[in-house]
Amino acid sequence: MPIKTIQFTELEREFLKTGKSVLDHLAADFGKVYVLAVTRDGCPACEKQKSKISELATALAKKHGNKVVFIRVHIRYLKGSEAESLRSKDVFRHYFYPTNLILFRTRDRGAIEYYRNVSPDMDELGKNIETAVEIATMIEKGMT
Repeated sequence: MPIKTIQFTELEREFLKTGKSVLDHLAADFGKVYVLAVTRDGCPACEKQKSKISELATALAKKHGNKVVFIRVHIRYLKGSEAESLRSKDVFRHYFYPTNLILFRTRDRGAIEYYRNVSPDMDELGKNIETAVEIATMIEKGMT
């Protein structure tokens, strides 16, 4: 399963048009888990994580099919022009890159953030995704 890459400016334009929160815009379907990697240009940790998160996405696609959706939200960053990075920090309430989020949709609260970490170990991220899949499945079946 490939990781869908979205430029932050495109995402910003889209969710502002809809009036939805960014989380509701990204995590649209019940029963699915959305794994976000918020990255930016010139970030060594983002580059280091890129292949690892791709491997994790491939492994989880084999196990869960389309129940896990990986999205990379990429921020353009030019030295001396930090406006896009600052806006992304306001939108996602993060400070460091890469920040990883796990989201799923609830019946009464819309999309919620289940997990957040900066440059996590892939085993930890994978375990949290597995737990999120269990919860999202229960919500989809109306068990919660």
